[in-house]
Amino acid sequence: MTTISIIGAGSLGSSLARELITRDVQTQVISRGDAHRELPGSVGHIRTDARDPEALAKVIAGSDIVIHTAQPAYHRWAEEFPELQRGIIDAVAATSAKLVIADNLYMYGRGDHGTITDTTPEAPCSAKGRVRKSMAHEALRAHAEGRIQIALTRPSNYVGADYELTRSLLTGPAKAGKALKVLGGTDQPHSFSYVPDVARAMADIALADDAYGRPWILPAMSPVTQRELCDRIWAAAGNEGAAKIQAIRGTAMKAIGLFNPALRASVEMMYEFEEPFIVKAEDFQRRFGWGATPLADAIEGSVATARR
Repeated sequence: MTTISIIGAGSLGSSLARELITRDVQTQVISRGDAHRELPGSVGHIRTDARDPEALAKVIAGSDIVIHTAQPAYHRWAEEFPELQRGIIDAVAATSAKLVIADNLYMYGRGDHGTITDTTPEAPCSAKGRVRKSMAHEALRAHAEGRIQIALTRPSNYVGADYELTRSLLTGPAKAGKALKVLGGTDQPHSFSYVPDVARAMADIALADDAYGRPWILPAMSPVTQRELCDRIWAAAGNEGAAKIQAIRGTAMKAIGLFNPALRASVEMMYEFEEPFIVKAEDFQRRFGWGATPLADAIEGSVATARR
C-alpha cells in the first residue's frame, strides 16, 4: 500500500486526506498544532514543526510521497516561506520519498497575456509572485540535479466546500442573510479553483510516476464575476433577490490594512480581481482526462457544507 504524508492540516490538507483514503492510500497529516479540520478516522495526525528538517525527516520516514501544503502567515512570505520549503526539500531528500508542492499562479503576473496556461511566461508583478517564482525554480533545480523527485501544482484562487475564507466571507454570511464580503472588484471574470478539485488533482499527480519534474496548472472553473458568484451563493442559501455584497478595495482596503497585516499583504494581489483573470489547465486535462467541477455543483456543495 502506498503511504503519503501531508504537511499542513488546513483546508487543503484535510481535503487531500479525505481524497486519499478513497484511493486506499495510507495517509498521515503533519502540522505544528492541532488539525484545523476534522480528519477521517483512519488518518493519523502527528504534531511536528516542518521548519525542523531533522524532526520532519523522522516522521516522514517510510513515506512513499510527501505533499507540502503548509505556508507561513501571508504577510511573512518573503521572510519565512523560502526557508520553510528549503527545509522540507532537505528533509524529503534525506528519504526515498517524492515531493508534491502546493504552488500557485502568482509568478505569472497580470493578465495582459490573456488566458493563463502552462505555456504562459512567468512575469511576476508582485513581491509574493517573485518569492513564488524563486521558490519554484529552486525546487525544480533540486529535481534536475537528481536530489529528489518534485512536482509543483498551481491552482487558481480557492473557493468551496471547506475552505475557510469561503465559509467566513461567503457561505456563512449568506446562510445568515448578511452581506457577503469580497476583496477587489465585483465585475471582472475570474477562474476559481474548487478545493475538492485541487485535492483530487494533487492526488492524481502525486500517484503518477510521469508527473514529476514540472509544474502543473490545475483545473479551474468557468470564469465568473465575484458579483455573480455572490448572487448564486446567496440564492443557494435560500435568500431572495440580489446578494448583499461588501466589496473591500482601494482606499478602504489600504485603511483597514493598517491594522490587519494579512489584508495589507493582499493589496498587491488585487490585480487578480480588478482585471480579467482566466485560467485553463490544458496539459492536466490532456494527461488526466478531467476538468473542473461545474460552478453550480461547487456552489451547492459549498452551501451544503456551510449548513452542516
